[in-house]
Amino acid sequence: MLDCPRDVVISLRLGCDVRMAGKSDDVSDSVNYSDVWKDVINYVESTCFNLVEKLSTDVARICIALYKVPWVQVRVHKPLAAHFCNSVGVEIKRTPEDFNDSVVHLSLGSNIQPRKNLRDAIAFLKKKVLVLKMSSPFLTPPQLQTNQPDIVNMAVQILTEMSPTQLKTFTSGIENELLRVRDPDNKHGPRTVDIDISLWGSEVLEYDVVSIDEEGANLNSPNVVSIDKEGTNHSSPNGHVSIDKEGTNHSSPNGHVITRKNVPDPDILRFAHVAVPLAEISPHLRHPTNGSTLSSIARDITGREDYANTFPIVELFR
Repeated sequence: MLDCPRDVVISLRLGCDVRMAGKSDDVSDSVNYSDVWKDVINYVESTCFNLVEKLSTDVARICIALYKVPWVQVRVHKPLAAHFCNSVGVEIKRTPEDFNDSVVHLSLGSNIQPRKNLRDAIAFLKKKVLVLKMSSPFLTPPQLQTNQPDIVNMAVQILTEMSPTQLKTFTSGIENELLRVRDPDNKHGPRTVDIDISLWGSEVLEYDVVSIDEEGANLNSPNVVSIDKEGTNHSSPNGHVSIDKEGTNHSSPNGHVITRKNVPDPDILRFAHVAVPLAEISPHLRHPTNGSTLSSIARDITGREDYANTFPIVELFR
């Protein structure tokens, strides 16, 4: 078992083509090992593990998903973990065929007990996805409906093997667990937590959202309709649900409402409270349709070179 915190030693070997970098002497033509280690250390130091097998696998997933290497060898060992041994550990080798990960950016917001609810939301996320990076929690003025408390907004970068619909179903379950109330007459009112899919790698896509029925069914319930990318209904005994591509809501035979959503989230280009946290954790990432980097988008929206100072930062883990 790995206590948290506990010292571990991690060694990496990455497969990469170094021929171009060998000619150019430019780090951008190779895998920057400094960036690799920053991402690995940031993840390991913010996550608790029971087993070195899990730790080594997660490190392999990070290297393959973020740096597109053809293979990675990970060795993790715990010094002095057993009597009469210098160390105990594992060594694994993985390739892209071993995983089906997507790099996803989520946007989170809360203005009802925001510190507690955002901490709890992140803890729930960590149960099923790899949380790689978290932005600062920014205290931002409400938009669209201004007669409510300021909102704490932040972004997280994750790795997941779920589809967009599956991930949204999971995050909606977190919102339900944290008592998120959706009032159709007050859509932009106070909330315990909102979790939105902002970016799905560099993809432009549509996905389907299954909303709670009038009886408040839990989205994680096995009785809830599940829609895949082809729009197929996997759990309703009454056949397939018809969904058009115009973002229209439809009710399934057992009362669930299906809505089509778009990624990237249009709010990235509209609101500073969405753009700034995303730019803080992935400043050089280019918007899939706009083509600008997230840092450039944040500068344009805020009108500030120091966009990260647009909003005050609150202490989340204190």
